[in-house]
Amino acid sequence: MCAMEKIYTYEEMYARMQKLAGQYPRFIHLDAIGTSHDNREILSLTLGNPRKTLFCTSGIHGRESINPIVLIQIMENYAQAYRENLPIQGQPYTVYELLRGYGICFVPLVNPDGYEIACRGFERIRDPKLRQALEAQDVPAREWKCNARGVDINRNFPCRSYRPQRDGDAPASENETKALVRLFNSCDSIGYVDFHSRGKIIYYYRHAMSSDYNAYSLQLAKYLQGLSHYEIGGEDDEFLTPGSGGNSVNYYSEVMKMPALTVETVEEAASFPLHTKYQKETYEEIHCIPLGILAQIAVWAEELV
Repeated sequence: MCAMEKIYTYEEMYARMQKLAGQYPRFIHLDAIGTSHDNREILSLTLGNPRKTLFCTSGIHGRESINPIVLIQIMENYAQAYRENLPIQGQPYTVYELLRGYGICFVPLVNPDGYEIACRGFERIRDPKLRQALEAQDVPAREWKCNARGVDINRNFPCRSYRPQRDGDAPASENETKALVRLFNSCDSIGYVDFHSRGKIIYYYRHAMSSDYNAYSLQLAKYLQGLSHYEIGGEDDEFLTPGSGGNSVNYYSEVMKMPALTVETVEEAASFPLHTKYQKETYEEIHCIPLGILAQIAVWAEELV
């Protein structure tokens, strides 16, 4: 079990994920889905049956340091519950029952370079040319959102709302973006949840999608609200600024036509670096969300029979 109230290094999280895959080889699959620009592997862990997969990501923004270790803790607890045929608190199904028919693919740290910068400084970038370029920018390391090339990954996805953030930008130019695009296209999926850290709110609405799509997503958001007690964002909250498109959820929704929710953890007033006290709190608030989505989809499937 991961100790909470500690800032983990990339290497420690990598080792924890490897250990999990080794502990539960029958039903956990570890994969390197890509490599960052500073040559750090981006890892995914898939639990259960990958034929119908729910994707869960975090750590797209470097400074959002709470969710990656929380997702690893969720993976560990789900794996133990699967092996022992136990439910997760508040869910009507056991983990084993759900994961016989569905899979959950976790990518807890999409942006390992940005995470290392925010947690430990620009000196964690090993490539001297990348490090020199980053240090020349007027952004404190503790507030770093971008990757090792200074690109905000969550503005880099090739979708209708993509807008270049600076001269020379291009959609899907970044290794981290390409890794998620490949992953999303690698198997049949039933939905996607991207965890960020600002305000304890669930965003469900996608302007590029149909009213039926958004009605279905709203149903899921309301169900997750009951689990997390987070607020639900409105239709006008998807693009708060002209340059806020090009997100991973925009891309997934448009290409896969399945629900893509953004779950923002941690209180709005939290400052960076995020205090480790938020780890336990966030875990208690969101640990039922991935399994809860599968449970709700299973209930709806039974109602249609």
